[in-house]
Order: sequence, then structure tokens, then C-alpha cells
Amino acid sequence: MTRQKLIYLLIAILVTGCRMVTPSPQIHSGELDLQTFPFESGGAMELQGDWKFFPNQFGVPEDEVPSSHLPVPALWNQVPLRSGFPDGKGYGTYVLDIKLPEESQIYSVYMPEVRTSFKLMAGNRSLMSGVPGVSKETTTPSAWGQSFTIAAKNHLQIRIEVSNFHHKEGGLPNAPIFGLAEGVQNYILAQSTVDLALTGAIFMFGLYHFILFFYRNKQREAFYFGFFCLVFAVRIPFIGSKTIYAMFPDIPWDLVIYVEYASVFVLGILFLWFVDGLFPRFLDTKLILYFSAYVQFMLVYGLIIKPETYTQFEVVFQVLGVVYAVFLGIRLYQMVVKGLPDAGIFFLGYLVLFFGFVYDVILAYRGEGDSTLSQIAVFLFFGVQSTIVTLRTARTFRRKISLKDEFESINEEFILTNRFYAKFIPRDFLTHLGKESIEEVRLGDSSEREMTVLFADIWEYWDIIYSIPLENRMLFTNSYLGRIGPCVRKNNGFIDKYIGSAIMALFDGGIQNSIKAAEDIQWELEKYNERRRSFGYLPLHAGIGIHSGDTMLGILGEEERLESTVIADTVNLSSRIQGLTKKYGARILVSLTSLMLHEDLDTIPYRILDFVRVKGKQETVMIAEVLIPDIDPISNKKIENKDQFEAAIFDYERADFVSALEKFRAVFADNPDDLAAQIYVERCEYHQTAGVGEDWDGVSAWEK
Repeated sequence: MTRQKLIYLLIAILVTGCRMVTPSPQIHSGELDLQTFPFESGGAMELQGDWKFFPNQFGVPEDEVPSSHLPVPALWNQVPLRSGFPDGKGYGTYVLDIKLPEESQIYSVYMPEVRTSFKLMAGNRSLMSGVPGVSKETTTPSAWGQSFTIAAKNHLQIRIEVSNFHHKEGGLPNAPIFGLAEGVQNYILAQSTVDLALTGAIFMFGLYHFILFFYRNKQREAFYFGFFCLVFAVRIPFIGSKTIYAMFPDIPWDLVIYVEYASVFVLGILFLWFVDGLFPRFLDTKLILYFSAYVQFMLVYGLIIKPETYTQFEVVFQVLGVVYAVFLGIRLYQMVVKGLPDAGIFFLGYLVLFFGFVYDVILAYRGEGDSTLSQIAVFLFFGVQSTIVTLRTARTFRRKISLKDEFESINEEFILTNRFYAKFIPRDFLTHLGKESIEEVRLGDSSEREMTVLFADIWEYWDIIYSIPLENRMLFTNSYLGRIGPCVRKNNGFIDKYIGSAIMALFDGGIQNSIKAAEDIQWELEKYNERRRSFGYLPLHAGIGIHSGDTMLGILGEEERLESTVIADTVNLSSRIQGLTKKYGARILVSLTSLMLHEDLDTIPYRILDFVRVKGKQETVMIAEVLIPDIDPISNKKIENKDQFEAAIFDYERADFVSALEKFRAVFADNPDDLAAQIYVERCEYHQTAGVGEDWDGVSAWEK
């Protein structure tokens, strides 16, 4: 059920409750003739009119002649000459004689709230609310409405003993309800149901607005209106039929009166804060703060003194309330004139609430309780506020849809931009730096980790470059690089730099990914060469060098020009190893210490190639050649001669040049394109003639 439907349903309940009781035929001089009244209709009646009144008397005999007659409902203060109590303080007895039909029926009498205690008697039945007494000391105040049933026919006398020494007003502010038992009980039940329904519904309104504030904590008006609803929901059981007594029969009368008065002040200040939240900066915040301080003072003041004192100022409070309401209405009208969003519909709702409030003030001045009309006005205002929330939610939703579309457009542009920048700084590089996007990169960001570095370059690159027109050089380079880049990425690596035709790629997670990438590059190059041969171009040969070790990834440069880079001896050594590939005629060279880290080393054909010292390094490194089966006849021959070649290497390291030379010559004779075997034949022949010193270590020094 929507909030609007709930409002309409509760208004219908309120209106139905109003129709369950009607004024009785006019009471004259304390007598009422109901002999022909249609009790069978089931309705209850209010016993309104002039009752017999005996001031300062309790226990009045049935046939005693009254000294005066008082209107009911009315307060003693309103008819001081007739009541004899100009200040509302005193006690007395109301008497009404009713002529009933001849047949006996079960009737019921319900006495709502009285100022401030009463004893109701009819026939042989009686009940009390509080304890009426002849002085303040002997009186116990209470605001609990009471009822009883009685069998009667022909005649019934109702007597109500009333006393008031604790409130500024005394008398009967509400007329007793009389009728058949079923009709009166239905009326009482309807009143209680209405109060409970109002309390529950307004409480749910408050809870709903608190939830709104929880999810949109910038909507202060939701918080204040939710608080307003909760206070109003708490107030309802303390006014009208005062259903609070049904839940807490022993609740102190002072507390009931305090809540009834204090809640009005709290509701007033919460309503101001609510309007300020709904239309920010349109009410003077200082004025609201001053009024808040005044309310806090009144709340504390009401706790300290007795109701007998602060109820004396009720007229002052009522006048101030009307002035406050008029001032607020003027400001709201100014909002409408200025064209503030939702100000028009809010102003209409406020007018309904204003008239309901003024009507309540009039009833209070006359000594009567809250009316159903004022409760309907409150609910109509809640309906207006519900409509405003719905309108603002709809606008917010439309704004969110618009922002969502705009965000998606900006996000798509952002993604495209990031993808574009990722072509300059690889995503993997950012990941290793612990960054989500390129916008987070700062000068000096770095990360130290163990990685494998792969260098690859074309042996014939510069010869080809100088042999083709200038405009084709970039096309040729990109054509080659476009084929080897995917080989790196699909093996979980990324290219950090392009250096002419050379690439430097990084791999994290073991040597095996880089070995596989190197093999894929060589196979891709073979496919490329087939296409080149079809056009009559010379085939390309690429050498790949690989080494693993500690690296430092970071951002170098200056604030206006940044670049990702890797600083490590690992990078330099892998570059030097790549430079040896052309000298040995090897497709792939790897440092033996790195190759030994391969998880499936037995599945990789390789041969130990040399023990070298590269340019710029004092340390020596043993390198191995990774062989690719069936990629070309030369590689297949190298795989076949692997054992003999490595045996010759070990002889060479021991300076057994005779044995080494014999083996190397056999390898070279079987595979004349094996440049490494040819190099070792030449070395062995030289060392046989020139000899070696005692410091022989078999290390080959290469200058590049």
C-alpha cells in the first residue's frame, strides 16, 4: 500500500469515527426525554445542554432542587457567575434526569477526560477517575476517561461529582456519551482504534523519513520531519481519549499533562528545522536557534513547576503559537512568490495544517479537547509532504539517470584514454608499481622484485634499413615488431622498451614463460620469412638473450616528462647475452644459472655453449643455447650433436685441446653451419700452438 493510499484510508477512519456519535436532543434544566428516541439505530449520543449543578456539594440527594444550571460541555471559568468558580478551582455535582422507554435495556455511559477528577454514578453503578475531593489535599487528579453499563427503564439519573484544584480550568470540557451498550462500546473502540492507527501510521512516516536520511544524509529535512512524526506519534496517546491509560493505568497525571503541553513546543521547533532543511537559508537560522533555546527553557521549566502554575499561561502560549504560525506562513508565501521548487504545494499543505492548528487553539480556549478535524488536517499535511518527497525523489532519480549517462560517457572516454596510455606504459608495469591507473603514477615510484629480462633484435636490421627508402623504414620496423609483441603478451610478459628493432621484455613468475615466448618469436619469424621470400626479400634472423635476477622498476625523468624504466645489472647482462647470439649463430641464449630455474628443464633441448666475460663485466657467466626442434636443419643437427659438443666443452675447460679439437671437428664436419663449433675449432688450434698459462680458466672475453 502506498503512502497516499494509507493517508486516505486513515482519513476515512477518522471521518467514520466522527459519525458514530451525535448530539442528543436538547437538555433543558437538567432533564432529557428519550422515550421516543430511536436507540435501535445503534448510535451513541453526546449529552449536551443545561445540567443541574450543585456547587460545593457531593452526595446530593436525588430529589434536591439545584441552585443553578450549567451548560455541558463547558468550563467553570467560562460561566463564572453561574458556576461560582471564577478561577476554575472548586468542586460540585452535575445531575441529569433521563426519561427512557418502558422496556428495560442495557445502556452504557462513557465519561471522557474531566478537569481534573470525577465520580460518575447512575442507578446502582459508579466509577471514578482519580479521587474527587473538597480540597487540593483530598483530591487525586486523573485524565482517564471511564465507562460502565447499566440496565434501566423509564427513568435514569446520572450524577457526576467533579473537583479541580490542580489545573487552571475546571468543569466538564467534554459531554458524557450515552446510548445502548453496544453503540457506546463501539464508539470507545473506534476512538481507541483511531488513536492506535494514527500513532502507528505517523510512526511509520517518521521511520520512513529516518531511512531516507540514512541513505541520503544530506537531506536534513528528512531527519527533522522524521523526528517531528515520532514526537507527534508519542503525543497522540496523551491527548483526546488518552489511550496511554490503557497501556499504563498508573501513569502520573502530572506526566500526562506535561507531555501534552511540552510536545507542542517540541513539534513547533522541529517543524521550523524541517522547513529550514526543505528550503535552506530562507529562514533566519539565528531566529530558529533563539526559538530552540526558548523551547529548551520551557521544557525544563515545565519539569520544575506544577501544571497548576504553567497551565495559567495557556492563553499566552496559544497567542504566541498563532503569531509563530502566521509568521511562518508569510515566509512560506514569500517562497512561493520567489518560485522555489515545491514551495507552492508545501504552502497549500501548510494552510491546511494552519487552519487545523487555529481550530485546535479555539477549542483549547473554549476548554474542549483536540478535534478530529485537526487530525485530518495533520494527515493531509503528511500527504503533502509525502508528495514532495515523491517529487524530489523522482527529480533525484532523473538527475541520477542523467549523471549516470554522463558518467558512463566520461568513464568510457577514461577507459579509452587509459587504454591509449597503456600502449606507452604497460598495465603490468603499473601493477608491479602497485598502481590502479596511470593517473596515480608519480616521479620516483619504484618496486624491487626478481624478474626475467628478454632482449630480442634482428641481426640484419641496419643493413636492411639503409637499403630501403626512408618512408618504408618505419613500416618495416612496425611490421616486424607487430609480430613479436603478441608472443610476449600471451606468455604473461610485457614489452617495456623498443630500441629500434630491439625489444626489452619483462616476465614475472619464472624463466619458463620467457623461454616459451622466445620460441614463439622464432616460429613467428619463420612464418614472416616465408612471406618475405614470396616477395623476393631476404629472410630475417633474430637473436634472443635471456637472464633472470633482481630488478628495480620505477619512474624516471622530471615532473613534465616521465618514463617507465628498469634499472638492474640483470638488464645489462641479458642485453650482452643477446649481443652474443650473432657471434655464435644462436637463436636463443640464456644464462645457465637462469635456465636451471626452469620447472620442466628436461623438456627443453639445450646445450652448454660457453663460459664468457662480457664487456663491462668482471664476473663470468656460463651461457647455454636453447634449441628448437624442427625449426631448421641446423638446429636439428645441434640437438643430435649435443652430447659430443658438451663433452668437447668440458675437454676445452680442462685445457685438453687435443681431445676437444677432435670432437669439435667432428661436430663441425657434421654441421658446417654450426658457428659455435667453428669458433671452438679455431680456439683449440690456436691454444695448441700458443699454449695457455697456469691461470687458464676457459673463459672467453667478448668485446661488443
